[in-house]
Amino acid sequence: MKDFNLDTQPKIKTGFQVPENYFEQFEAKMMEQLPQKETKVVSLFHKKQIWISSIAAVLLVMIAIPVYQSMSKDTTIEATTLENYLVSEYSTYDIIDKLSTEDINALENDLTLNEDAVESYLLDTQNIDYYLNQ
Repeated sequence: MKDFNLDTQPKIKTGFQVPENYFEQFEAKMMEQLPQKETKVVSLFHKKQIWISSIAAVLLVMIAIPVYQSMSKDTTIEATTLENYLVSEYSTYDIIDKLSTEDINALENDLTLNEDAVESYLLDTQNIDYYLNQ
C-alpha cells in the first residue's frame, strides 16, 4: 500500500464556500433574530399585600387564642356540686331506683372502709355510746 501524506498530495476542493464577510455579519444577524428579553417589573403593591396579609393573620391568631381558651375551660363538675344537687333534687330511694346492680357492686368495691380509719373516727367522736348501742 502506498503512503498517504496530506502535505504532499494535491488538495481536493469540497465545492462549498463560505460567503464573504459571513462571520462578521453572523453575530449581528443572530442577535436580531433572538427575541428581546423583557425585564420583569416587581410591583411594590404585591409586597405590601404580603405584609398586610401576614399582619392580619397574626392578629387573627392573637384574637382567636384567648377566645378558644375561654371556650374550652374545664367543664367537669366538682364532686361537692354534684353531691349537693343530688341531695337537694333526689331522695335516696330515687337514686337507688336509677342505679343498676352493676353500679351498686362497683360502689361497694370502691367504698371499702379501712378499719383503722373507722376506729380512729369512733374514738374521736363524742357519740360513741350512740354507735355502740345500735
